[in-house]
Amino acid sequence: MSQILSFNETLALIKAIGPEVTVIVQGENGVGKTALARALAQMPEFTNFIKPDPIDCTQMSDGSIWMPDIDKEQGISRELPNERFGVSRNNQKGVKGSHPVLVCFDEVLKVQQFIKNMLAPIVYERRIGNFYMEEGSIVFGCTNLSIEGLGDSIQPHLRSRLCFVNMRKPTQQEWKENFAIPQSLNAAVIAYTEMHPQIFDSFLDYEPGGKYAGKPLEKENARIFNPRIMQEGFASPRTLHKAALIVEKMSEISPVALQAALDGTIGMSAAAELAAFVRFQQELTAYERVIKEPKKAPLSTNPTAQLVQVFQFITRTESRDHASAIVTYVKRMRNEMQTLFCTNVANSQRIITFANAPGFNEMLAENKIFLGGVK
Repeated sequence: MSQILSFNETLALIKAIGPEVTVIVQGENGVGKTALARALAQMPEFTNFIKPDPIDCTQMSDGSIWMPDIDKEQGISRELPNERFGVSRNNQKGVKGSHPVLVCFDEVLKVQQFIKNMLAPIVYERRIGNFYMEEGSIVFGCTNLSIEGLGDSIQPHLRSRLCFVNMRKPTQQEWKENFAIPQSLNAAVIAYTEMHPQIFDSFLDYEPGGKYAGKPLEKENARIFNPRIMQEGFASPRTLHKAALIVEKMSEISPVALQAALDGTIGMSAAAELAAFVRFQQELTAYERVIKEPKKAPLSTNPTAQLVQVFQFITRTESRDHASAIVTYVKRMRNEMQTLFCTNVANSQRIITFANAPGFNEMLAENKIFLGGVK
């Protein structure tokens, strides 16, 4: 494909053309394709929509889409839709008070042909049996790239009735600002990605025409997904999220179990690197003590430890009082950490918390950072 879209560009496309055209989003595994459904569901434009959970098409079988209803008096049968689609006798086109639906078909090109045939009326016509979805309904699908070798395929005459787009992996900056910080992911994991942004590179970068074409992926970046070899784990937006959840539970498991879990989630190469950031996180001054004594609480002189602590402050601080104490403490850090702190706060929703904290605007000015992160 000539163009590869970001998450936000893909989101805007589905929102704009989704009621008329079915978009199929292709992308390598773990890049956040299914998250499009959750992001759309949270938009105010879709408040009035029925929003079922994304449907894993690989779990479908006979009866997963519709079942026959026998009308003995009329001597006929009808097709009644499964409730997962949000369509029923009381919610369909032509019935007063009906609501449009927002449906995401996940792994849509991995299923057997008979399932694709049964899904076809929904995908092409917004219809299940004789039940049409309300005007404005959106149906879209997600699937992997065929080059990944995961069994995604569709016949050309069917492809021509759909709109296929490729969605790329997020950059480290996009992942951090749009997901990691808003979701308050573990600070050590965010700090790790800050130091190793190449984990957001794609295996496609090493294919012909890519920015690293000709270089051996296995040697240059063993952290990421490589479809040409067997891997026990690799780093991706999805697996980094899981790694963050694992690190949050580290106090409940042994160090050996922690490392084993990370190895099996993001791969041994990335897990070994992340382990150093996790150790620094354990050595940091407790957040509660920083809030209580921002001018006296111990401050690590190690740059990596300060990096982890910066993201701990950004993800954990939720009140103006805490924000004021954090600003006081951060002013004791290295200059580059103050700049990092200000930049990430200014580019995130956390700016709402810190904007009126005493000293924060002065720190922004000192680091020549304006709201929006433009220097």
